[in-house]
Amino acid sequence: MIFCSLLFLPAQAQKEEIKIEQEQQFTYYWYAARQAINEERFPDALALLEFCRWLKPNDGTTLSFIGIIYDALGQKERALGAYKAAFEASPRDQWSRYSMALLEERTEEATQEALRALEQAYTVQKSKKKAKAEEELLEQLKRLYMSESQWKKALKMQDEIDAQKGYDAYSALARYRIYAMWNKPKKAIEAIDKYLKLDPTDERFLLFRLELMERTGVKQADLYAMYEKILRIDPYNLMVLNNYAYHLATHGGDLKEAERMSAITIHEEPDNSVYLDTYGWILHLQGQDELAKFYLYKALKNATAETNGEIQKHINAIK
Repeated sequence: MIFCSLLFLPAQAQKEEIKIEQEQQFTYYWYAARQAINEERFPDALALLEFCRWLKPNDGTTLSFIGIIYDALGQKERALGAYKAAFEASPRDQWSRYSMALLEERTEEATQEALRALEQAYTVQKSKKKAKAEEELLEQLKRLYMSESQWKKALKMQDEIDAQKGYDAYSALARYRIYAMWNKPKKAIEAIDKYLKLDPTDERFLLFRLELMERTGVKQADLYAMYEKILRIDPYNLMVLNNYAYHLATHGGDLKEAERMSAITIHEEPDNSVYLDTYGWILHLQGQDELAKFYLYKALKNATAETNGEIQKHINAIK
């Protein structure tokens, strides 16, 4: 019988044999570690993964799972260190947990580091000709740019998302939010109108448009036309009925029609302080002060911190 030993193999062959053996060992310990994690035997899993790291010091997935275990053990600082090492080893793939761990610290320094990490991952993913960044990475970057008021960069990310997925309701909604937060209501309306050309009856987008119209002070006729359009689609939209009634009552409109619409809202939600306040104020404008005070005091009883001041102002005006 002939025995073969590594000692009698050429140097290159020895290296290949060692490499194959290391790969086999790595695979064995890696899956053993995953099994230990699934069984929540975290110390055992950590020991196995440390051996994997010894075999492959720059394997980003191994380093990331070490971070996951430290997270599970409540050792946040060590977890962050492991996530950072994973990211440095493989920024293309290991950006997510590192950036999320940084953002969880809720400090300006950590937020800026998370932004740098995401931008680095984006650059690496886009480094090859015609390469595309992952959609999840684009979404993360967009949200972080929005939180940092970097609106143009947020829009650039949305452009890339649209290039991959195509334009849809989500695209329009994302652009609406960016422009609304940027305090560019006209641009926000343009984003909504672009989508409404595709689906003119989408109530959600009609409501977004209505909100912007109420905020920007458009012509009364245009505002009323939008109220009417939405109510034709959804005759019992309580928010629209309330806002339409209040606007009619306070801008010299038909008080009886305002009362009719407002009455629907308090019938459906008799304890809603906003709807009660509107109804009481409309009654006051018609000279029914005693009945108006009944509804206004009921509104005050159910008021929130946001609605209390307006209701009290109406009560004081009647007094």
